Amino acid sequence: MLLSKEVTVEIHLTGCRLRQYIALMLRKEEIPLTPEQFMLIDLLWNLGEMTQQQLADQLQKDKNSVTQLVDALERKGFVERRRNLQDRRSNTLVLTEKAEHLKMEAKRKGILIMDRMLEGITEEEQRTLLTILRKISDNMYLPEL
Repeated sequence: MLLSKEVTVEIHLTGCRLRQYIALMLRKEEIPLTPEQFMLIDLLWNLGEMTQQQLADQLQKDKNSVTQLVDALERKGFVERRRNLQDRRSNTLVLTEKAEHLKMEAKRKGILIMDRMLEGITEEEQRTLLTILRKISDNMYLPEL
């Protein structure tokens, strides 16, 4: 197999396994979020209120996918949509008290999940991997059509 094809397949399979692993570990740790929901709510914990478009940009997902994530988080009582006073066509997403209560425990458990996943990989190896992944990502830049 061509090395470039092997690398591409391995990146894809690793991404799939990563999502499955995190989903399983979140359930095991009794965190009531999917990996995607965790990423979205973690952005709101870290950066504060955002519009759905800002979240879509941060997550590199289309607006419809983010809408589905927000709908699920709203049903679970973790976020609220509020009218954006600057742009009445959009909503600002605000964390609820329930989300704030989950924050510290979920972040602590999330870090433990990631630490277990990276066990046996040195800090230097992690930095090298991060550099390589960023280079690959930069190579996939898609100009506006």
